[in-house]
Amino acid sequence: MAEAAMSDGFEVDADRLGRHAGEFEALAERAARVAEELRRALDATGEPWGADAVGRSFAAAHAEPAAGALDRLRRLPDDLAGVGERFTAAAAAYRAGDERAVSDVTDAGRTR
Repeated sequence: MAEAAMSDGFEVDADRLGRHAGEFEALAERAARVAEELRRALDATGEPWGADAVGRSFAAAHAEPAAGALDRLRRLPDDLAGVGERFTAAAAAYRAGDERAVSDVTDAGRTR
C-alpha cells in the first residue's frame, strides 16, 4: 500500500490567518453602523403599509419576518467579532502546535 503524500493533508498559514482575523473588527464596526442606519430609517417610516385591509394583510405576512431579519442584522457585529476572535485563537493554536512539533523533533534527535 502506498503512503499518502504530505500534499494529501492541509496547511495553515498561521501568520496570514492571524492577520486577516484582525480584519473582522472593522467588518463588525461597519455592520453595526449599517444596522443602526437601517434601524433609524425604519423607525422614521413607521408602518408605511397602512391600516386598511391590504395593509393589515401585508403586515401579518411580512412584519414578523422583517423584524427577525433586523434582529439578525443587529447581532451580526457580535457574530463577526466572534469569528475574528476564533480565527485569532486558531492561528495561535496552529503556531503553538508547530512550535511543539519542532521542539519534539529537536528533542528526539538529541536523545540518540
